[in-house]
Amino acid sequence: MQETLVKYLSGLLDADGSLSFMYQKPRPSSDDYYVSLNLGLASSDTVDKHGFIESLPSLTGFGAVYRNDVKNMQCKTWTVTKRADLEMLLPRLIKHMVLKGRHWQWMLDTRREHRGVPIKRSDCDQLSIAAKKSRVENVGPVKPKNHPTWAWLAGYLDGDGHFTYTCRNKNGVLNINMGATAHVNDVSVLHFIHQALGGYIYDHAGAEHVKRWRRNLGPRDASFAVPFLAKLVNHSQLKKHHIEQILHIHQQRLTVLAPTGDVIV
Repeated sequence: MQETLVKYLSGLLDADGSLSFMYQKPRPSSDDYYVSLNLGLASSDTVDKHGFIESLPSLTGFGAVYRNDVKNMQCKTWTVTKRADLEMLLPRLIKHMVLKGRHWQWMLDTRREHRGVPIKRSDCDQLSIAAKKSRVENVGPVKPKNHPTWAWLAGYLDGDGHFTYTCRNKNGVLNINMGATAHVNDVSVLHFIHQALGGYIYDHAGAEHVKRWRRNLGPRDASFAVPFLAKLVNHSQLKKHHIEQILHIHQQRLTVLAPTGDVIV
């Protein structure tokens, strides 16, 4: 697995991935449980139009993909549960993660501590409580990071980001921007992106405890937008088409009118 893919997955998992404890009995009649981990990444077909999630087992060599219906949408979930696979995959992902690195390292270390050790149902409940606490307290990378990599940034924006262009009647494009959304407990990831790319962070109107980051990509910022998007598009998987649309608008020097209305991804 190429390091660029590892970095991209780290960003996408920082945004939309999950790592959770599973508790399994050696046999139905036993009172003992054994702790394992489940890595998950889900996306609907409306977002993942080209089957990237479905290709992850072959791209990475790990896990399997399952399909299910969620609110009248087809959803695909990539899961990795085999201990040997997680021991190879997680350390590579964690070192690039910006938001969940410390928490996932705690999860991995805790799983290692409980390897082969039977626990009771009450211990399972306590571990689940501790995992929720860790997700709040252990926010951030395992080692300080100064600047996002292109692949990580593309992954994170593919998950929790958006690319928007707004048009009005025949006047053409009036506004082009990108942004990302995060819970206030995770606002550090928005500050990390803001420090590297500029823009501004503000409260999400109508959504308590949610913050948003936005950066203009319109005509007045074309000198930033065009080279930035030209590099980002090389790594994007889920929102590549929308980045290409914005690049096309700039390359046509805003003379090609887009359809009237807002396009928000």
